[in-house]
Amino acid sequence: MVLYMCTVAPMVHIIITGCLTLIFNINDYTNFYFVGIGGISMSSLALILKRDGKNVKGYDRRRSDATKSLENEGIEIFYECDELNSKGCDIAVYTAAVDMSHPEIQNVASNGIPLISRAELLGAIAKSYPNSIAVAGTHGKSTTCGILSQIFLSLNGADPTILIGAKLPSISSTFRTGHDRNFVFEACEYKDSFLQFYPTVSVILNVELDHTDYFSCIEQMDESFNHFMNNTAKDGCVIVNKDSEHAMLCTKGCERKLYTYSVKDETADFYAKNIHFVDGLPGYTLVFKGREVFEAELSIPGVHNISNSLAAVAAAFMSKVPDDAIIKGLKDFRGVGRRFEFKGTLNGAKVYDDYAHHPDEVIATLSAAKRLCGGRLISVFQPHTFSRTYDLLDSFKQSFDNADIKVFADIFPAREENIYGISSEHIAEGMENAVCIDSFQGIADYLRANVREGDTVIIMGAGDIDQVAKLLF
Repeated sequence: MVLYMCTVAPMVHIIITGCLTLIFNINDYTNFYFVGIGGISMSSLALILKRDGKNVKGYDRRRSDATKSLENEGIEIFYECDELNSKGCDIAVYTAAVDMSHPEIQNVASNGIPLISRAELLGAIAKSYPNSIAVAGTHGKSTTCGILSQIFLSLNGADPTILIGAKLPSISSTFRTGHDRNFVFEACEYKDSFLQFYPTVSVILNVELDHTDYFSCIEQMDESFNHFMNNTAKDGCVIVNKDSEHAMLCTKGCERKLYTYSVKDETADFYAKNIHFVDGLPGYTLVFKGREVFEAELSIPGVHNISNSLAAVAAAFMSKVPDDAIIKGLKDFRGVGRRFEFKGTLNGAKVYDDYAHHPDEVIATLSAAKRLCGGRLISVFQPHTFSRTYDLLDSFKQSFDNADIKVFADIFPAREENIYGISSEHIAEGMENAVCIDSFQGIADYLRANVREGDTVIIMGAGDIDQVAKLLF
């Protein structure tokens, strides 16, 4: 489809909207309108276009830190639907989280403005780079993109473009506009958005049932991930986690060159040997096709992050990044925003914030925390969407075994109505030392009253549960 950089030749793409078919060349458009502009990826794309000299404005349903940042950059944002909002715009971009029946989408249509998806816009950016690396999977995308980005940033003379789903401390942003051949980005599977991408290197971290409001079964996800793999450039490659059963199932019929990685199976192309922990932080010997390559040290906890680092290392290898830059990038990476992010100390206890919202992610986060903490482990969890909570309820109920005290907030609805009659109480039911609290202030007060020196507190969820930490510090 398009795109953006002044250093990259513009690309074109056919856009169909209603009866209107047109050739989209970004240089033909000056005024952009974003529906759902407050999303992490949407806000980053809006800023990219703004800094490239385009006029940008947009709509979002609520104010947030992201919308505040956009407004500080001079981007006008509307919080009420109105046909006048998008008047005068040449093109509109929407996020998959917004249904096509949404009033603001209808307002855009009423104004005769052609509409493209966020994924189409991002896919165009990716396609305009000689080496685009798309990181896909049910969990771990932001962290793996962060590790890989840090590796590229450790390479002398490198100037990569980066677009990830969380703030990377070393660039103090979720995106970076560079001018070399490399582009690192997340490939989200929700509503098959990642099928708009045609990367040089595709990374599959894992495949587990999620986004159950769209994917009715794991087999549907398998089919989508297989399609994504085969969208990889013919001269590119696919990197797959051999420890993920369904990720490997997705490789059946894959027509691209395939590499595997593993923390368990020494027959994988990339293998973590001699895994060890020092003060809760992992290290390992990297083995590539049976040959020991180098010793790796990570500055983030968790066995799951050893796996994420292997994925990043494999992608770096395929991009011909030298060993010394990979070693340095692995060591220098300290995490991304809301991924085991240290927030402060409460009553002598360390408090962390994490984005975990799927049962597998909760298990991985609490397991990593258990290795670090010497006292009690206290989890604070906000379920994300009614459909996910309902469909994965049994898995959620088994995800908190490592926590000594479990605190549950109300479910974050996101785009949904509660047609399931589900609540956080259904997760907590039958658990020992579990409590449900219906306000963030109430959770903060509970923690102040009950947390003691030596404890570790993990605040988890993909919604607005990070506000609890702001009430504490």
